[in-house]
Amino acid sequence: MRKLIGIMAMVGFLACSGVAQAGHPLATDDTGTQGMLKFQVEGTAEFGWHKETLNGITTKINQQNLGLTLTAGVFDSLDASIAFPFTIQQMKENDVTTLDNNGLSDITLALKWRFLELGPVSLAIKPTMTIPNGNEARSLGNGRAIYNATLISTVDLKPLAIHANLGYVHQEYVDAVRPGSRTDLWKMSLAGSVEVLKGLQVVAEVGTATNNLKGSDVWPAYVTGGLIYSVNDKLDLDLGLRGGLNKPSTDLVLLTGVVVRFP
Repeated sequence: MRKLIGIMAMVGFLACSGVAQAGHPLATDDTGTQGMLKFQVEGTAEFGWHKETLNGITTKINQQNLGLTLTAGVFDSLDASIAFPFTIQQMKENDVTTLDNNGLSDITLALKWRFLELGPVSLAIKPTMTIPNGNEARSLGNGRAIYNATLISTVDLKPLAIHANLGYVHQEYVDAVRPGSRTDLWKMSLAGSVEVLKGLQVVAEVGTATNNLKGSDVWPAYVTGGLIYSVNDKLDLDLGLRGGLNKPSTDLVLLTGVVVRFP
């Protein structure tokens, strides 16, 4: 059970977006907000593949995450959002299926407040809470609430923008996996975007996070590259690839998304 929870947690961290990021396919958020009484709907589809061999057992994980995130501008500098992730997952050990299910995963609530703007530099804070509504027994949820606070910085040097995130996560666990799991985690990432043609951005990032398993001090790390195409100021399309940089991270994730803003 510990092995299953640990692997699925790493796949989930590197494969699913959770709360919508301002620049999907990046996991790194930026300080941008919607503006007062403006709204955004984001749909994402992410496909992850992971393979790991330990003690003669080869584990293969295929996981698809479909996400729908609704974001509302409360004030010009404050957003509120809710994310609904749906997970499809399959795990095989030595080509024998040990997990094959799908369903709604844990819902995430978030606020993002941009509290400082100094020329091209801005800072924001983003607290989130993940509600344990997913079925933990079927590996569709954590079984306990997760609390997260992320400090976000953006330097906007048009056409280039640089974003950095530093986050703290407090994560409780069900009794079966609590002894071998860390409850206090850190995550960090650095991303950049550049507009190469009108409406077309090239984006890239690198990121890492504390390994949630006490038995490992290796932080899973990843790199992402992709494109964001703004059809107009109301509609964005994106495509990207995320690759793992070390053994605990997900090997490969294909990322796609669409963003609609209104009014």
